[in-house]
Amino acid sequence: MRFLFLMFTQFLAFSAAAQSELETDIDAELTVLLATGEDKTGEPDRRGAMTELSVSTSAAYLFENGLELTGRLTFRAQTDHPSRPGFAGSVFDCPVTEMTCPQLAGNGLRGAFSRLSTFDTGGDTGGRSSLEAAYLALQGGWGEVVIGRDQGVAQRFYEGGPTVFRLGKSNNPVLDPFGTALSRTKNDISSSAEKVSLVSKRILGVRAGLSYTPDAGFEGLDLNTAYRKQGVIEPELGAAYEAGLQVSRSLRQANLRVRGSATWSKAELKSAVYEDVETVSAGFEIERRDVFRVGLSMLDSSNGGLGRYQSVAAGASWWVGPDWVVTGTVDHSEDKTIDLKGWSATLGASRSLNDHVDLTLGYRVSETDFPSTLFNQKSDWEQSGLLLEVRIRK
Repeated sequence: MRFLFLMFTQFLAFSAAAQSELETDIDAELTVLLATGEDKTGEPDRRGAMTELSVSTSAAYLFENGLELTGRLTFRAQTDHPSRPGFAGSVFDCPVTEMTCPQLAGNGLRGAFSRLSTFDTGGDTGGRSSLEAAYLALQGGWGEVVIGRDQGVAQRFYEGGPTVFRLGKSNNPVLDPFGTALSRTKNDISSSAEKVSLVSKRILGVRAGLSYTPDAGFEGLDLNTAYRKQGVIEPELGAAYEAGLQVSRSLRQANLRVRGSATWSKAELKSAVYEDVETVSAGFEIERRDVFRVGLSMLDSSNGGLGRYQSVAAGASWWVGPDWVVTGTVDHSEDKTIDLKGWSATLGASRSLNDHVDLTLGYRVSETDFPSTLFNQKSDWEQSGLLLEVRIRK
């Protein structure tokens, strides 16, 4: 990794004399997610308000030989569900020491890919912040090389159906007001940890990519792969490897755009209880601009060898008039490591109020199943509620 970085910086020093143009940019965005619904005894507490602030800055050098060097920094801060930081944590906020809490299978384990656990020792996670991106990218006619803190190609190549909400989505969620989101069809095992990625140029609409991450344990906002909780046998990640293919084609006669991808990843496990985790994912989306978008994505992971994690999600959007977009989504997931499964469905509408403000309103229903080890004890949750997401951007 260090050797590649030194080669990269020496090449930049050699090419600096050819610099012809510098462009800089800064973006800021604030998102507020509000949720309403009934809180039932024994179920996770719904969080009525969540926020995220994101600030990004970038600079690009264009060389006379056609190469482009880009650097980017992205800082984000958020208040997510206190028991589910970065999708990790526990879907239960009822400590097992309480007699009224469900007695569950899989206590003390955590999925190596899913990052889910049913074991909760109490205590909440407050607001969090992270430098989510800090990388250099060199792009030319041959493709692109990226070094630094960034998403891997398996996550960058993700294709799937549209979502109702940008952050409060039920599949690959960033903010989770119910605290029971289970679905991830992004192959994001390395989160935003430091890595090196190589991506080819597109040939007939197809490109390929590889990523190597020396240490995939990272306390990311979207995915916390370094989360630790006392009483849980944690699957500690080591090096991770990723590969992906992505295709994008325009069907001009049908006025359609078709996109698809397939990805693979493998992460080494430092914990003796778990095995190395391998994950595959695939997805597609079909779009007719300003008319509709439909898509589907699916993922299957060995999850550390103690029970597979599988997830599938689909979505469809329709443009209604000049301003509104109506979207419906459904997803289903199962984590056999902790014997947990669930589904959710969301219907909503969104529009841009002006060049800086977007508004989305939707309704979500979900069910979580967790076979209890005690006879006649409740073994599922049914949740529903209205969600409002307001996005303000520079």
